Amino acid sequence: MTDETVLARLLSNPLLVRVCRIGIGLVMLAAALGKIGDPVAFSSQIHHYHLMPIAAENLLAIALPWIELLAGLALVLGVHARSGAWLSAAMMIAFTLAVGTAVARGLDIECGCFGTADATHVGGMKLAENLLFTGAALVASLRLR
Repeated sequence: MTDETVLARLLSNPLLVRVCRIGIGLVMLAAALGKIGDPVAFSSQIHHYHLMPIAAENLLAIALPWIELLAGLALVLGVHARSGAWLSAAMMIAFTLAVGTAVARGLDIECGCFGTADATHVGGMKLAENLLFTGAALVASLRLR
């Protein structure tokens, strides 16, 4: 067996896929619940990235937590889990790009990842964490055999 075959078999292991689904699902639920209660504060955190117009920031602050909640529930409950995983992966890619641009521009801001429940600043550790979550979401999107 080649190394690629071994890696493919490992990553598609049903137990690993399920663990990733539940893990990234819980992350999405925690992120959503940290933001839903205070969209004004979350909008302010989005604003600090300077990536979009204010009207879009407000719309994102209202809609994004509910999308995270939906993806998290799908993953944890196992109802359309692959769809929830793909949605989570897409969001994590977008979040990683936002954090990466903030780091590249030297911004000293809170990430807003979990709303006001967490005051983590953007930086190398947050970027690494987002890459790990993106990988988990991609593994969670694999078909169970």
